Amino acid sequence: MNKQTYLDYIKKAVLEGRKQYEAAISHWRESYRPDQFLGMYIPPGNLAIQAQTEGFLYHITGEKEYGVQARQMLLAIESFKEIVPDALRDRHPEYEKGITSFDPMFQGTHYIQGYLFMKDSALLSREDKRQIEDSIRSSVQAVMHYPEWGAHNRSMLRAFTVSLAVAALGDTEETREWAKLRDYLAQESMGGWSIEDAELYLPLWLGSCIMVVQHTDKEEDYYAKPQTRYYFDYITHILTPYGQLPDFGDAHYNSFWYLWLACLEKGAAVYRCGHMKYAARKIWDYALSHQEGPPSVYLAAYFSNACLWADDGLEPVKPDWQSELVLEDVIGKKVAFRDGWEEDSTYLLLNYRDEGDYAYVAREYLRRTIQAPAEKAHHGHADENSIVFFARGPHILLHDGGYRDSAPNGKYRADLYHNRLVFREGERDADGSLYDFIHDDGTYRRVAAEKLHFQTFEELVYSRTRVTDPCHGVIWDRAVTYLKEEGVIIVVDWTKSLGSRQLSTANLWHPGAVLEAGDGWYTGQVQHIRQHPGDTNPIINRKELALLIEFPGSGRQTGHETIRRCYADSEMVYELDSSQVRAGTMNCFVTVLTPFALDEQSARLKRRVKIIRLTQEKDCLSLQYEADGRTCHLAYKLDLDKGLISGSRDFPKYEWDRSRLDYGPIHTDADFSFVRQGPAGPGRYGFVNGCGILYDGASLFRTPQMSSYQFHSSSFRTADHKWRAWDGSFG
Repeated sequence: MNKQTYLDYIKKAVLEGRKQYEAAISHWRESYRPDQFLGMYIPPGNLAIQAQTEGFLYHITGEKEYGVQARQMLLAIESFKEIVPDALRDRHPEYEKGITSFDPMFQGTHYIQGYLFMKDSALLSREDKRQIEDSIRSSVQAVMHYPEWGAHNRSMLRAFTVSLAVAALGDTEETREWAKLRDYLAQESMGGWSIEDAELYLPLWLGSCIMVVQHTDKEEDYYAKPQTRYYFDYITHILTPYGQLPDFGDAHYNSFWYLWLACLEKGAAVYRCGHMKYAARKIWDYALSHQEGPPSVYLAAYFSNACLWADDGLEPVKPDWQSELVLEDVIGKKVAFRDGWEEDSTYLLLNYRDEGDYAYVAREYLRRTIQAPAEKAHHGHADENSIVFFARGPHILLHDGGYRDSAPNGKYRADLYHNRLVFREGERDADGSLYDFIHDDGTYRRVAAEKLHFQTFEELVYSRTRVTDPCHGVIWDRAVTYLKEEGVIIVVDWTKSLGSRQLSTANLWHPGAVLEAGDGWYTGQVQHIRQHPGDTNPIINRKELALLIEFPGSGRQTGHETIRRCYADSEMVYELDSSQVRAGTMNCFVTVLTPFALDEQSARLKRRVKIIRLTQEKDCLSLQYEADGRTCHLAYKLDLDKGLISGSRDFPKYEWDRSRLDYGPIHTDADFSFVRQGPAGPGRYGFVNGCGILYDGASLFRTPQMSSYQFHSSSFRTADHKWRAWDGSFG
């Protein structure tokens, strides 16, 4: 991307905005309701946007016409307040000194930027400036009445507006008070971790931080902090190869791509990072390919900052990273499975992000201030261990469930709208729907999540993440294995009960529409994606591919139901287990996800994964994948304590001869292992956290033994040692 590309778009969008100006004002007057969302007065939205973009073009080009238009918008903001009834005025303490001229969070940032572009122009008279600055003053007054705080978007949007207001009005006794408030609001965000886990809201927070440090001369310190660099890298690494931002948390489809784009332009320029520059271009190309109609002045407002921040001398660099943690397992808590950066590459995103053990007071403040009990503070979903996005090239196979149909809560935040296990006490009625049984009040119930394993091998990628759910009394591990050459995802879910109860566990998948169904298998296809409530022009997904969902070896109830999800009817595919459990009861679910071309016979893809061994206790699992002369055996130690030696004071607590387990053709003590053989060439093996591996009785690998000092007996013994991971060839 370069400045001229942005500038060309902005010029066209501004002209379009002028054409639509009167119609937008008329629509605002017709749709105004005193008791609309939050009951606050908000003037027509196009005024601040048009003021910013016209002012920007005047600043860049010096052409008087843009300045004249910007002045008109800046002054017009005061002419709409008469629509507010007295009852509304009297209800709000914020209006004690007059009705707020514009919303300080989402309109103030645009309006005041427009004024700053124009402030030194001879086109504005002293009286013009007085009126405009009084408008700004009224909105800062509203911030004083409700200054939300904490490291999240709502706090930093306020700090952003106040920063601009201080710059607009200059250094006075009044603005020094504003500056003090700004600094308190921004305090936890300056080099801190955001408390949000939402694709829509993170760029609002990051973009606001960028603007606050710009107007407080703190850029050098802010960009030097590792936490700051983290978020620019984070979104670069989470991007799909074809340029889409996957949804997670509160988000609409590919939401706020234009703000992420602007943030990446800034990050690329500051850190001299070609990967960020490349990501910005991919975001632009993908999003613009889905934009219909004339250029949007709303988008142009964000492109104006992208234009100012872009570095035309920086060359984009295509990433070469493959499957990875994004970026680590404390703050990001996501795993991206991918096989490259070509536009037809496979991409899957697993989210295991919990609320985290930081920012406790800020999170509790939000919980006690806003009516959003379904939030995983802040703006997060109950999507821990969920596959939130799956695509092959631009063909979307699974996606997140949306945000909400209406305020205040956010129905689609609840666990059941995600591709994950959900747990409920009791069991559904024999003739009742599963949705009716598992649908509850949606209140978020805090869990803890952590990574157990992430390992890449030449043939496959393996991850295992754990959720501990004290409310439902269960530990849940999700192991995801990506067979790279086959393009198949195998999901193994293991649970362990923490108490006694009648527990129902539903293994849920949301493929959009079900095209075919059989005994333990379903073919689904995402045919369209609505981006918001009432969307009459949804994204039309590519139709060449479908997703085969299988539950191999399952004797449980399976089925599919039509529910409302992501603002439309959608099919929920499920596998359901209901049983009386006690502390220590284990369970296991296996799901196979296979993308395939609709002109291909899906029958030949079915039943390629078989359960070879699943112990009665559900603590060990062996699978076999077989197709086209290739065989891959997969061994999962479900209960990671199995094979450990108890009742002895000796260490280590494992021993090859006593700890290895029988998985059929594989014998190993490893947490995970595989053996793969093809029609030609040597076989391959690999394992995670083990001493060795046997296959058909032959030793493929064995860790060297060591001498281990035993403190309790003041003696040495010969002991085995587990290696983190290993792989190799045989035969």
